[in-house]
Amino acid sequence: MKHRRDESVSFSAMFGLPAEVGLRMAAEALNLSLSTAYRRVRNGDFPCQVRRTGRRYVVRLPDLMRVLGIQDVRVRYDDVEAGARFASGEGDV
Repeated sequence: MKHRRDESVSFSAMFGLPAEVGLRMAAEALNLSLSTAYRRVRNGDFPCQVRRTGRRYVVRLPDLMRVLGIQDVRVRYDDVEAGARFASGEGDV
């Protein structure tokens, strides 16, 4: 991937997280049983927006992260590279 040094990308994109997750994963992240998650989807009170694609229910990752209180912050490439150098013991950042 080519990038300029001053560019940034979202945390989720930087680490290759999926754009959406299935209901099972969303339920686990929210500490709900799968049956409770399905019931809440049917009742229209699941904590984030759910979309049906074919026979599956999916939740957009940014929506799930927001409900969990996780910010999808912008990350600068320079900061990631500096962190990798620091973690490998290559000196000061």
